[in-house]
Amino acid sequence: MAKLKEIKSRIKAVKNTTQITRTMDMISRSRMAKLLAKEQGMRLYMQKLNRMVDNLSQNTNEMNKEKLHPLQITKPATNDVLMFVITASRGLCGTYNAHILESIKERLDHHNSYGRTIHLHVVGKKGISYFENHKIPIERAYPRIDDSSTYEDCEPIIQRLMHEYISGKVDRIEVLYTRYYTRVAQLSKIKGLIPIVTDDEDVEGARKRKSLDYLIEPDRDEVLNYIVPLSIKTSFYNMINSSFLSENAQRAIAMRSATDNAERLVNDLTMKANHVRQANISNELLDIIGGSEAMR
Repeated sequence: MAKLKEIKSRIKAVKNTTQITRTMDMISRSRMAKLLAKEQGMRLYMQKLNRMVDNLSQNTNEMNKEKLHPLQITKPATNDVLMFVITASRGLCGTYNAHILESIKERLDHHNSYGRTIHLHVVGKKGISYFENHKIPIERAYPRIDDSSTYEDCEPIIQRLMHEYISGKVDRIEVLYTRYYTRVAQLSKIKGLIPIVTDDEDVEGARKRKSLDYLIEPDRDEVLNYIVPLSIKTSFYNMINSSFLSENAQRAIAMRSATDNAERLVNDLTMKANHVRQANISNELLDIIGGSEAMR
């Protein structure tokens, strides 16, 4: 009987775990749906902005290189690199953090091999803990930025990054994030944010890229001064959104898998409990029959 009670206790514990994993799966899917709608809405807008910047810069470059926006001008030497790293603040999201931290290590080794100074800006408690454990100094941490953060929450951050580039404190700004492709496909990426670069994923834009004769008012410089920072801000927020979208996608997959495994374990334990119960009943019947035979 003691063994049967032990199995029943384990079944109860696994069922409680199943309720938790199923709830976390539903929450992740709900967050994922909101972030995906936001990402799909931003992508076309971001691509149009980048194409406008490319076309305006191409025409400007032909006229006078000095008329490029400061955020478009590549520094002659890259000695100081600002790495903006986006990780998760919560666990139970599969290999999400492992992949981005592996990419970080490779990128740090790359810059260190050239003797560059690294300025680390980190989003997410997992990344902050990683750098603290490896004794890697963090210049600025953003533990409060999460999947509920809005464009307005992130705008002061990118404003500071743009100021540091224009003021000459850093020569290049890179973002290490996770790019969302589908519900089951996400990839950790390293993308140069400043100086602004052409979107390498905009295949259609690359195919159609050409110099367009814009009618601009009041003038090209003023339009560039407005549209270049806007393009960088939009790209930056899209990377943050894509990272948290990927995190919730991987957490939903991990929780769905955990729920399925728990349900299979409950079924196995239930069958085992039934076998033990049947064995106990058979033993009791044998004892009764044996006692009856002895009384005869």
